[in-house]
Amino acid sequence: MSKEVKLKFNAAWDLAPAPEDSKHVSIKKQYDLFINGEFVKPNSKKYFATYNPATEEKISEVADADEKDVDKAVKAARAAFGKWSKLSGKERGKYIYRIARLMQERAREFAVIETMDGGKPMSRLSRIGFPPSIVSITANSLARSCINLAIR
Repeated sequence: MSKEVKLKFNAAWDLAPAPEDSKHVSIKKQYDLFINGEFVKPNSKKYFATYNPATEEKISEVADADEKDVDKAVKAARAAFGKWSKLSGKERGKYIYRIARLMQERAREFAVIETMDGGKPMSRLSRIGFPPSIVSITANSLARSCINLAIR
């Protein structure tokens, strides 16, 4: 004779830890601007907080760029473009592909951070918005385009 088992809906259920746990993700307390190959404090000296919408916990503080910061970043980008544009398509492709590989290696970490910051569940994130594979697909396409241009 089998014994009937009834669920207790008013009792606590122990759940297994989620593979998307954020404990393995390293997040600094504060992030500066990245301009001309280095991290720099914002001209305004202002930062804004970013919060996890699910827990309302503060994730980090991010530099608040002003017009002077943007002008500085654009100037640095224009200067870098001169060197970048002199590289062959094949060489540019190598750099783009390497960046894609680095991002792909940390795709799970990026997805966890994006979930913490935006509140979208991981199950939805992998299908809509930030599929880790899109990084690889986009970078591979760009790298191939650069290499194809070099061959022509």
